[in-house]
Amino acid sequence: MFPQLLYCHPSHLLLDLVRRSRAVAFLLLLHPVLNAQDAIPAYDGPFHIMGITLDGNKVTRPRVVLREMTLREGDTLTSTALYAAIARSRENLQNTGLFNTVAILPIYLGPTEVLLEVHLNERWYWWPSPILEVADPNFNTWWRTRDLSRLNWGFYINRYNSRGRNETGDLQFQFGYAQQYGLHYKVPFIDHRQRWGLSIGGGYYQQHEVTTATVDNERIFFAPDKGNARIQWNAAVELTLRRAHDLRHAWRLGYVDASVVPELAAAFPDHFGAGADRTGFLFLRYTIIHDNRDSRAYPLKGHFGELQVERKGLGLLSTQAPDITTFTANWSNWWPTSPRSILALSLRGKTTYGPPTPYFVQEGLGYRNYVRGYEYQVVDGQHYFLGKLNAMFQLLRPIDRRVELIPLEPFRTLHLAIYLNAFVDAGYVIDDQYGGMNGLDNTWTSGYGLGLDLVTSYDQVVRGELTLNAQGSYGFFLHFTNPF
Repeated sequence: MFPQLLYCHPSHLLLDLVRRSRAVAFLLLLHPVLNAQDAIPAYDGPFHIMGITLDGNKVTRPRVVLREMTLREGDTLTSTALYAAIARSRENLQNTGLFNTVAILPIYLGPTEVLLEVHLNERWYWWPSPILEVADPNFNTWWRTRDLSRLNWGFYINRYNSRGRNETGDLQFQFGYAQQYGLHYKVPFIDHRQRWGLSIGGGYYQQHEVTTATVDNERIFFAPDKGNARIQWNAAVELTLRRAHDLRHAWRLGYVDASVVPELAAAFPDHFGAGADRTGFLFLRYTIIHDNRDSRAYPLKGHFGELQVERKGLGLLSTQAPDITTFTANWSNWWPTSPRSILALSLRGKTTYGPPTPYFVQEGLGYRNYVRGYEYQVVDGQHYFLGKLNAMFQLLRPIDRRVELIPLEPFRTLHLAIYLNAFVDAGYVIDDQYGGMNGLDNTWTSGYGLGLDLVTSYDQVVRGELTLNAQGSYGFFLHFTNPF
């Protein structure tokens, strides 16, 4: 079966060239990162793109692939601009998460004409994936007790690339420490120009034991004699806009309804505020993202910027609503300093406006965001700053290998890379409500150390880090996401 030919002038010569180029394309699949500098011809153009062919998209629709490319039939570019656009198009396609490998091969048809071949190796799109996660802020906190009752377990039924349009649907069935059931569906493009998208979802959550306060930067728990301490319902709809490849907007409207047992509300009146045992509120969130990373799983070059504004409590459907507005900003950059070394910097901040923040919706450092070396502590507050600096060296450069013995094609391509990582983190949390009870609030925290990062197939990352913090405490910590 020959590659699918899109938007080309019909010509027997052209089709013959496409057929003869397949052997070369197969070799490129073994090394999908095209070395553009070696392939740039002496003549700098301009080159006219005669057409684009697709091969390997058995499920993915052509328009989904073409949407990610910064090149179109009829474009005229210099060779330098051509190969820069090819490299960026490949990164965009890889970052969709739809493909194991992507290779884009320019075929020169004449002195100024070029045909682009796009070779794709699709991933597996049905995932009845298991849930096995710790209920604590991170794996290291759970490992101190190794309490199996604090594990969440269950499964997702995920359908990626539904209808070949990069749509995603998932069902969640979670048991164990916290029971959670949910349904979500995301359509990235609902218009012909593929700019507007829509997602909708909702779920139910119940938990026997909940965190109600932090003292000495340790969490305080409450659990009733029987039944669940908290029950929660939520639903949300999100509208997205992607005008350019790297720029995204999102508007999310949601509703949260949560209740706790009366004895929890009496013992911790600031959980929802005013001693209430129920809260219900609408929230509205706007997010703008500029994402120019070469890889979302483990970036090595590019930048990522995000600004988010969220309002909790809109006046309608409110029961003891929080009535707060939060602003969150993040900027991360990765600079290759040599063929095998990378310098990376991340700056993140958050500020909260409004009356005293209920503990239920307060989040500082120690959960999703933290200073490395303080994995065992939670630093709650209304405002924070977090900076991270990484120096990474490739011990094993990224490689992709096909293993023909594996029976399913989506799993035959194996990816592996190993990085040595030296880092320094610093953070500051302002807590106007509970700072007197927590020594790490309203003061600088910092940590530094060395780590080893393993990046494998299907965007899996495992990090082992040896860290020393500003208090003189050291430890070895495991994480399962990229550093930032």
